[in-house]
This record gives sequence, structure tokens and C-alpha cells, in this order.
Amino acid sequence: MTAKQTKPKAARKSLPRGLAITLRILRHLLVPILCCIALLAGLSIGYVKLGGQPFADVWKLETWKHLIDLVFANT
Repeated sequence: MTAKQTKPKAARKSLPRGLAITLRILRHLLVPILCCIALLAGLSIGYVKLGGQPFADVWKLETWKHLIDLVFANT
């Protein structure tokens, strides 16, 4: 075989255009979604297991406002 002759590339299976676009979007969003899941799991584990507080309080906005007030208090 000479340098100009190349082996034919393997035929790629083509996906429908909508599915290809959806998969491309999901591929780019995978890391941020996993980071958000890890953040929520860490908050839940830290507040419930380490803090000994009820799980229902994890999702209350007042809980986190109070926590931020405690951390950034000027005393």
C-alpha cells in the first residue's frame, strides 16, 4: 500500500440528530450535576450525622440563614 492509499475508516453508526444533541448536552452537564448532588449529599450528611439534627431541617432556608449568621457574626 502506498502512502496515499489508506484503509477505509470503520463506518460509524449515526444517531438521530435529536438524540445526538441531547447526548452532547448531557455530556457537558454531567460534571456540574454530579457536583450539585455531592454538595447536597455532603450538606445532608454533615447536618444530620455529624450535627445530630433532624433531616427535615436540612431543606429549610432558615437553617442555613442561621448558620451563615453564626459563621459571619462580628463578635
